[in-house]
Amino acid sequence: MKIKTDNIFQVIELDTTAPKVYNVLTDAALLSRLTGMSAEMEITEGGKFHAWNNRCHGYMLHLNTNTRITQAWRHDEFPAGFYSTVIFDIQTTETGCRVSFNHMGVPEEASGWLTESWRKDFWEPITEHLSDPVLT
Repeated sequence: MKIKTDNIFQVIELDTTAPKVYNVLTDAALLSRLTGMSAEMEITEGGKFHAWNNRCHGYMLHLNTNTRITQAWRHDEFPAGFYSTVIFDIQTTETGCRVSFNHMGVPEEASGWLTESWRKDFWEPITEHLSDPVLT
């Protein structure tokens, strides 16, 4: 069966450092606290992860400390056995850092709600945390 897919691309500008962003994206306990949803991660290439109260899970495909995370990623609402690819590119800028987020191969019917969920449930709490100097 052929599945129509879409990509979700978001750019997030943050007033913080690349190591702090990488830490948030790879520290399951901190990510759980910020999003209010459980997460577990094996921070090694090939390591398993789950997040969003175990509704998404996958494998760490590539880890380049402080600059890139690549994951094989699936949500429970995706067709059985179907994985997409998530890439977090972290770049230092003059005012902090930029995350270029690319979620490729998202089943077309999931693209709308998943785009909003990444923004609201993931990036908003992370941005709030990283923008507060008392918290970081």
